[in-house]
Amino acid sequence: TINRIMEKYDTDRNGILDRDQVVRLLTDLDYSTPPGTEPTEEEVAFVLQVADKSRNKAIDKNELVEAIAIWNSYLKEKDTIDQVMKKYDENNTGTLSRDELEKLLIELNEGKPVTTEEVDKIMKYSDTCETGDLKRVEVLLAINYWYLIEEGENIPVKDSSCCVVL
Repeated sequence: TINRIMEKYDTDRNGILDRDQVVRLLTDLDYSTPPGTEPTEEEVAFVLQVADKSRNKAIDKNELVEAIAIWNSYLKEKDTIDQVMKKYDENNTGTLSRDELEKLLIELNEGKPVTTEEVDKIMKYSDTCETGDLKRVEVLLAINYWYLIEEGENIPVKDSSCCVVL
């Protein structure tokens, strides 16, 4: 349960998981790497950016379920993200530019062109760190947002927020 997880990882008993405690949690939950392999700085920043609604650079009990869900979704799709990056990261920067994202979206759209508005919308919602390109972890958001839009879901305007600085 959530209480047991908080009890195990909140070692200083302050009611939140700070960055180091989040790293330990994500490390223990990671089934995609050898045991004890810590997540990358980018992965930790991504989980904090998306799950830390209170913007205190930590995860509280109310944010823990979302943090774990985000991490598990990312782990489940890691191989897919690797394939997407290999195919579309033409400059080998480790990120997807807007043009590279557009090529990915065209493939997801079964080869049919996508509108500038669609590409811009997906880029805006997926670029959680507001860097102007998509990091590996943000590619998963882009793909998920694309399918939500295709299903007719309306994605609300995202409030501006800064990325977690490590």
